[in-house]
Amino acid sequence: MYACVLARFEWMANDPEIVSDVLFAVANVLSIARTTYLMPAFEVLGTLQISLVRMLGDITRFIVLFSLVRLFHCTISVT
Repeated sequence: MYACVLARFEWMANDPEIVSDVLFAVANVLSIARTTYLMPAFEVLGTLQISLVRMLGDITRFIVLFSLVRLFHCTISVT
């Protein structure tokens, strides 16, 4: 009954709802940590992730250079 009256910070430390919230948060952190630990060990995804990042960098450089060439071409053709 005290949960309806008191603020959550004033609850008893061994209240079942607080204990369950803490355990749930710890379980979430551990599951994310385990997933990030296993990702580099998975060879296909690790290689794919590295090549995807490098490919996006190459595409960005190509778009910048293509835009500069196109801009230069448009300014030359106008004059």
